[in-house]
Amino acid sequence: MPNLEADHAARVVGYYRKPESRLSYRLMMGGTRHFGYYPVGSSGLSMAAAMRLMEDQLGAALDLPPGSRVLDAGCGEGGVAVRLGTRFGLEVDGVDLLEGSLERARRTAARLGLTGSLRFHRLDYADLAFADQTFDGAYTIETLVHAFDHRRALAELRRVLKPGGTLALFEYSVPPREQMTRAQRDLFDFVVERSAMRSLPWFVHGGFPAILDQAGFEAVTVQDVTQRIWPMLRRLARICSLPAQAGRLLGGRGVLLNCTALVEGYRHREGWRYNVVTARRPDGQPP
Repeated sequence: MPNLEADHAARVVGYYRKPESRLSYRLMMGGTRHFGYYPVGSSGLSMAAAMRLMEDQLGAALDLPPGSRVLDAGCGEGGVAVRLGTRFGLEVDGVDLLEGSLERARRTAARLGLTGSLRFHRLDYADLAFADQTFDGAYTIETLVHAFDHRRALAELRRVLKPGGTLALFEYSVPPREQMTRAQRDLFDFVVERSAMRSLPWFVHGGFPAILDQAGFEAVTVQDVTQRIWPMLRRLARICSLPAQAGRLLGGRGVLLNCTALVEGYRHREGWRYNVVTARRPDGQPP
């Protein structure tokens, strides 16, 4: 692995290993690392219930029959894989860079009697150890933003998908830089740098069809579901408001990065989007 890429992988791992990251994900989100989905009129849902609904949105986007094998690219502690295995009957191989998260995922699978259908591996999803055309589906959920090179990651996901296989990306997008306000640019640069979101600058509003076309996918659909996550963002921003202020007083907004990003992200919520993207690997094409 080139030094720049290895350095970036270490930064991603370092971000998730930070005491603040581990504490905030554990206490506020039960170890899950993605937003929840709130149908119209359901803003009172608990965050846990909304996160399960987002995982159901993912299962619906994949639209695969029970027994299909899918790749979870950036699986964390395995919560999404568990939901797809138990509710949709899918076999899931999760890959992640953090061994601690993988161990928790394996323990959960063992406790639920799912070790035969849920498997977890320490791998970079841009450099997978699976054979060509292994999976019926693959997905990322708020993790492709951390890829060192999203183009290489997508090429690798395409390689391991079977012809006709489904790709689902639940990812953020941002306005073109020239359309951002100064405050939005400042927040964007801060979050990208401190959270190791190297690929996020490429995910400009409306850009996913071209990105996936260039990566060799077809039948691309993009759904903007930003307003469906706002109740959770608002709740997290309220919880984090005082800690973020305290962090700034103690030593700057980088002291409590996640809290600051949630508070500022809600303040500037009109500037970014949450997208449900699906695509298909064409039939009859070589890896």
